[in-house]
Amino acid sequence: MYNISRIITCASFYGTGSSAVTDMLSEFDGICSLGDYEYRFLQEPDGISDLEYNVVENNHRHNTSDAIKRFMKYMNNLEKMGYGGYDIFGGEFKRLTEQYVDEITELKSHSWWNKDRIDKGFVFCQIDRCYSLLKRIITRNLKTEKKFSLLQGREYGYYTAVTEEEFLDATRRFIRNLFDYVNTENFPFIMVDQMVPATNSVRFCRYFDDIRIIAVERDPRDLYLLEKEIWQWGVIPVETVEEFVSWYKITRKYANQKFDKPDTILRIRFEDLIYDYDNAKDKLISFIGISKDAHARPRTKFNPDISIRNTNVMRQISGYESDINYIEKHLSDYLYNFNS
Repeated sequence: MYNISRIITCASFYGTGSSAVTDMLSEFDGICSLGDYEYRFLQEPDGISDLEYNVVENNHRHNTSDAIKRFMKYMNNLEKMGYGGYDIFGGEFKRLTEQYVDEITELKSHSWWNKDRIDKGFVFCQIDRCYSLLKRIITRNLKTEKKFSLLQGREYGYYTAVTEEEFLDATRRFIRNLFDYVNTENFPFIMVDQMVPATNSVRFCRYFDDIRIIAVERDPRDLYLLEKEIWQWGVIPVETVEEFVSWYKITRKYANQKFDKPDTILRIRFEDLIYDYDNAKDKLISFIGISKDAHARPRTKFNPDISIRNTNVMRQISGYESDINYIEKHLSDYLYNFNS
């Protein structure tokens, strides 16, 4: 019998303030918080969700093998070149990833196909073709179908036809073992940021024994002005207000409560955490299932009196009145009433 901790994770749309929830929950006793680092290996390209599609839903000898190899490369790069956070797992991240791949792979053998050659780049492809031709000349096999490659006997293929439930069992075990390793005090809750996306979140619930997802939204007027004038990272398209509105609608299209499971997914407003702090906190406590008494260090990590400075920024930044009017007209369902 496993001692299963409940995973709590925030989901956001970039810049929407999910760190406010992460910071607030760090003030609670009984929660193992992994801090500000984002652990996105379930949702990103070549992560576990992509892996499931190619192993279970689009099972094909080449697709499956290629997806497993891309997943291993992605996870290896995360540990080596990620933005931090993975060092807390020590050597367990690599070991458990390899163990996970072994569990979902039914056959590993020397095998290759053309995409393995392509993945190694243009120069290798040309060298390999020259090698194949020279080898056929040397062995006098020019008039036969016999071919040669530098990948023969060196490249591995990964083959499997596991069921969806077998894949999910292995995935839950992998995630459980990974976060149990860092939960050294066996806290009943583990706070991990950005484990799942804010859209199609139900799909990702299947990867956990027990999870609560908190998706945080923010007023588009603030988001537009913050990116335009303060952040300027170039992540959100704000060259024109029209493209911003289009981007905002596209990225929210499937972030709707009608697609959610209310017992596992809670959608809240960043602004409510500030302007309606007590009620928003009570809602979070009830949703997570933690005691109110566990809030031992209130306002030490998230202080609404400070965070309020980053809201209603249209009153602080002038010169964008026409852009704000356009946003209010086309994104009226997403506006926060700062005057209430």
